[in-house]
Amino acid sequence: MIKILYIDTHFIFGGGQTMLLRLLESLNKNKFFPIVVCSKDNRKVIQSLRKLSISFIPLNTKILTLENKILKAILQFPNFLMMNFKIAQIIRKEKPDLIHVNLFYSTLFSIIPAKIYRKPLIWVIQTTSDLLKYKFLTKFLIWASDKTILTCKDFIRLAEENGIDTSKFQVIYTGLKMEKFQQKESLADEIEIKGQRVKKPIVAMIARFDRYQKGHQYFIEAARIINDQIPEVNFLIVGGAFNPEEERFKKELEERVRDLSLSQKIIFTGFYPDLIYLLSNIEIVVIPSLYEAPSAVALEAMAMKKPVVASNVGGIPEVVVDGKTGFLVPSKNPKAIAEKVIFLLKNPQIAKEIGERGFQRVKGNFTQEKLARNYERLYEELIKKYENRN
Repeated sequence: MIKILYIDTHFIFGGGQTMLLRLLESLNKNKFFPIVVCSKDNRKVIQSLRKLSISFIPLNTKILTLENKILKAILQFPNFLMMNFKIAQIIRKEKPDLIHVNLFYSTLFSIIPAKIYRKPLIWVIQTTSDLLKYKFLTKFLIWASDKTILTCKDFIRLAEENGIDTSKFQVIYTGLKMEKFQQKESLADEIEIKGQRVKKPIVAMIARFDRYQKGHQYFIEAARIINDQIPEVNFLIVGGAFNPEEERFKKELEERVRDLSLSQKIIFTGFYPDLIYLLSNIEIVVIPSLYEAPSAVALEAMAMKKPVVASNVGGIPEVVVDGKTGFLVPSKNPKAIAEKVIFLLKNPQIAKEIGERGFQRVKGNFTQEKLARNYERLYEELIKKYENRN
């Protein structure tokens, strides 16, 4: 049995945690034994690990959120030392065959202990922040690790443009468990959101309230244009705010909606527990991001046979094929978003065909099983390489 120690110290649940859980769910448990080090504050991760019957070790991993990099580094240094010590203790006790680390900070806490105990280590870059925010540290982590996993090919371009060595890079796309994405019964021409009935057709955006990434403001402006031409359409902004900054941004967006007199048309749902039900009952998903790896929301929408209108940025074009499985538009362009949404709403047969092609693309290229097999092959290659070296 091959023991893999997974380390994810992030206290917010996002795309990186989603991909890790998908990998763990489809991992071949007859060959691999996973143990997860996670933040004790990330309740959703812990609940999911319990549901999957995966062993885990919770740690106090709170990270400072200061904007000043130098001050943050100084104040964070004692925690850096403590986290390295804790993870070193775990490695010594558990004696894993390989260490798989999620995201930048988790790797920063793990790379030195892995070197001390001579364990192969791979780490996963999920965002451009992981890659570019602290370039000198990123370069060190890439040099010191055995493999750096990217979730899209576009990150290779960004790395090369910023003078980062890409020789240890490997792209492994995220994947979905297709059996979960089955159409759920709808309520005829309306659905229930937060205790109120919302009439179809419905266009939705699904994202956390990240001011600098997700592009909510462009969705709202596009909704204004769409509403002028097709007033029967309703709009959902789905997702929760995870910190004070996201709460502030959400309030600003709500105020903008009120200023546009669209409070009855644009509904902020908050966190929505049944995404499959939601996707079953909307017409189009909009992803107006300013940057993105291959969007998990795009994959989920396509798996539910829904057409996607998305920004032509980052890894999105690696998922959404323009004109075939959705439409790609320039970022920060509400008019372009509105034009494509209006076209799809006025041409339901074309929208249906696009949705079907999207489903086939996900089924052929972005499954959870494919994700797990790709990682399993990498684990075995690296472990064999270390055994031969010793």
